[in-house]
Amino acid sequence: MEAHPGTKQILMELVAIPSVGQVPVPEGREGGEAMVCRYLAGLLESAGVDCQMEDVLPGRPNLYAHMDLRCARTVILSAHTDTVPATDWEGDPFRPEDKDGVIFGRGSCDTKASLAAFTAVMLEAAREKAGEFNLILAAVCDEEVSFAGSRAAAGRLRADLAIAGEPSSLAVVHRHKGVMRFVLEARGRSYHSSTPEKGDNAIYRMSRAALAVERLAYDWQQIRDVDLGPRAISVTTVSGGQAPNIVPDLCRADVDVRCLPGDRLEDLLEEVRARTGNEAAVLAPYMEGPALDTDPEHPLVRRLAEASGRGLTCAPYATDAPQYASHGIPAVVFGPGDVTLAHTPREHISLAEVEESVGILRRFLGM
Repeated sequence: MEAHPGTKQILMELVAIPSVGQVPVPEGREGGEAMVCRYLAGLLESAGVDCQMEDVLPGRPNLYAHMDLRCARTVILSAHTDTVPATDWEGDPFRPEDKDGVIFGRGSCDTKASLAAFTAVMLEAAREKAGEFNLILAAVCDEEVSFAGSRAAAGRLRADLAIAGEPSSLAVVHRHKGVMRFVLEARGRSYHSSTPEKGDNAIYRMSRAALAVERLAYDWQQIRDVDLGPRAISVTTVSGGQAPNIVPDLCRADVDVRCLPGDRLEDLLEEVRARTGNEAAVLAPYMEGPALDTDPEHPLVRRLAEASGRGLTCAPYATDAPQYASHGIPAVVFGPGDVTLAHTPREHISLAEVEESVGILRRFLGM
């Protein structure tokens, strides 16, 4: 069997592939997420691992790599291939730099470090034919926008545990908030600004709707989870108006909701509709990810926590993990990196931590 690159080389080559999820993919072409999948498939297929790529969105596939060790149980190693944009980066965000064992670059910790670690484990399992679990590597698209990749994977795969690779500082996250994003749309009637009374100002309507959301946010602050804190809602962007001398007839705002275990997203939308009334329409959500609430006493969860040596923890952010949980697959979040560095112009990852994550996974998997 031919020699394969080490974890560092895999990470460096992954970071060097621009895979910004928000960049439109031209019709008939493949985007950066597909390039990541093809790179990983090339490595894994050369080691004898069965790989399939399937488009989830046009030009944006998932990669499924199966390592059947004829074990009774199966573990999914899932990490997303997309990154957020890097418009605030100084220099080339996709030219990874190694500064004394620390790799800088967009996606380095979110989540190409996890992808590199998971791939290294798969390659070792293929080489040694060792371990107590069958393995599935799911390299999924679109985590940063709408979770389309993990939804597709969760509907397709079956396993006894799913590990969503995210920068958790090597702790095991078994509970986290969910997320929902939608648009408020206020419609009015345009008119010349010299006689504004003849128009219906959509920005004023949106202002009243936004203040209603602010009041709802205060009420939701009183609804708290003992681990995760309060339910939250925020108006995060506002756009509207055609020109300085025209009463605007349209104004839109993005709204971000962070929900708690047990929340029904449709119920939360109904609360928003009731508060905003006739001022603005609540459009269908464009991002929905439920909260994660995995039993901390599940034996495989405990086993991973013991292997990590850092125990169990909770998080305020959302991940792909609940998509697997919603299909009956117990799921947790685990990976190298500091989440506070994700989406920032100083994103980086310690190579030592990536290698440590590989060692933790070896212990967990019985390799």
